[in-house]
Amino acid sequence: MENYAAFSCHLLTEGITFIHPPKLPELVGLDSPALDVMTDFRYVQPVTVEPNTSIDDALEEMKSKGVRLLLVVEEEEKIIGVITSKIILGEEPIRIVEKNRIPRAEITVSMVMTPQSEVTVINLISVRNAKVGHIVATLRKLNRKHLLVIDIDKTTGKQDVCGLFSTSQIGRQLGVMVVPAMPAAQTLAEIKQQLEQ
Repeated sequence: MENYAAFSCHLLTEGITFIHPPKLPELVGLDSPALDVMTDFRYVQPVTVEPNTSIDDALEEMKSKGVRLLLVVEEEEKIIGVITSKIILGEEPIRIVEKNRIPRAEITVSMVMTPQSEVTVINLISVRNAKVGHIVATLRKLNRKHLLVIDIDKTTGKQDVCGLFSTSQIGRQLGVMVVPAMPAAQTLAEIKQQLEQ
């Protein structure tokens, strides 16, 4: 221990507070920074599921965590796809039951998930300068309720999922429902007009 000197310490002062992850603003507008409506995985642990989990168990996990999208991961947290409540409650499980003649309880996440190669993402660099209206326009153009955000390492080119946009979260913060499949509005002004109706 000769190589290490002890630090001098202090007493805790009265009225001191503690640091915690930043909270998203309760209300935003279309011109607010897009980061104000992004679920940032540096501060909020993403909810994951393994591919061999039954879809009913995955749906229960969504309900218990208050989310509608799960990242499907293998060992070492490698993302192989996503699954949403819309997929689980949609027609695909019914088709699998009829086609494969298996009970719903035997349908696994891997049978109905959106594979990694088909998951649309947006780069964090684009998000940093974007407004909420840009994200709403993108979700509507893609006709999606969720959009993953990736950070790309400049040296290696490795992608990491670092956040998520969801229409339900954006809608709560905007104070209006955000519907991905609204009539095609191409400009921020058109989106604003639709939201005010």
